[in-house]
Amino acid sequence: MAAPPQMTCVRCPGDLRVEVGSAAVDEPGPGEMRVRTMMSAICGSDLHHYRTPAATRDANGFSQWALGHENTGIVDAVGPGVGYPAVGDRVVVYGIVGCGHCVHCRRGEDVFCADAEHFSRHRHGTNIAYLLAPARNALPLPDDFDWEIGALLSCNVGTAYGALRKTKASGDRPLAVFGLGPVGLACVMLGRARGATVIGVDPVAERRALALECGAQVALDSSDHDLIGRIVEAAGGEGVAASIDTSGHPAARAAAVDALRIQGTYVEVGVGHDPTIAPSQQIIFGEVTLRGSWLYKRHEWEGLLDFVRRRRIPIKSLITHRFRPEDAVEAFELADGATAGKILFDWS
Repeated sequence: MAAPPQMTCVRCPGDLRVEVGSAAVDEPGPGEMRVRTMMSAICGSDLHHYRTPAATRDANGFSQWALGHENTGIVDAVGPGVGYPAVGDRVVVYGIVGCGHCVHCRRGEDVFCADAEHFSRHRHGTNIAYLLAPARNALPLPDDFDWEIGALLSCNVGTAYGALRKTKASGDRPLAVFGLGPVGLACVMLGRARGATVIGVDPVAERRALALECGAQVALDSSDHDLIGRIVEAAGGEGVAASIDTSGHPAARAAAVDALRIQGTYVEVGVGHDPTIAPSQQIIFGEVTLRGSWLYKRHEWEGLLDFVRRRRIPIKSLITHRFRPEDAVEAFELADGATAGKILFDWS
């Protein structure tokens, strides 16, 4: 029997290294689809893999898989029993693979599935020419959204949308966004689309400049000795009604809570090494609400599409760099420097 054809993929050994290699192009099994990748992207969580020691990644078996979880493309084959999608459909591949039958999966909340698998940890990730995934992970990409928009929606903008819904950001609810990487910039852009005054906070000047381009009224240096006072002033003197932290940094988390007005809402998006938030007088006496937000839910997809379409949100302006897959080493070095916006890989 002839060996299966090979395709390009981007793997991550760890220790600040990625490698462009090859993998077999497999046929989809029952309930599966195969998607020809048109666009993929680098996410902040991919950088966690990139920065992890190689010995740790090898011990967990992660380095064998292609990296990534942001993907959009064309279905080029389906396995037995698949009614949707069909060959030729344009899709975004949802980034968490749930079991498909537990109560959370039935609700379209695969992120809470106890048996969930993650692309690039349990199976090939999305920085690969042809991706195998369960057909139920196909999210339809309408014709009026191009491949770059599909890649942005697949995680980056979708994650921001899920977090923004929890803040109830609006014209009378000013919002502070801590961490102005791609997800933070998307939060800025979507928060403005909801009519909120948006205050961006980041230590990197380049990213503060990007936040102003994305619609932030104010962009503050997180090292400012009077950061909270400046946020309160920018929010009208009472503090912000809501804050989002996308950095996962303990100092940012503390500031995001301290910047809130009475009964404000803090939403944590960033995954950090220190998961704790110390109880403070602001939490207790200010009766603030603390919420987590992970990715977005499959049942939010249509609402996300409708929101971006109706508000005509120019989410492609989040993209600052585009690379071919064979230039992944350079792309990850740039992403690791924390000065760029969204970085995409063009597989088309």
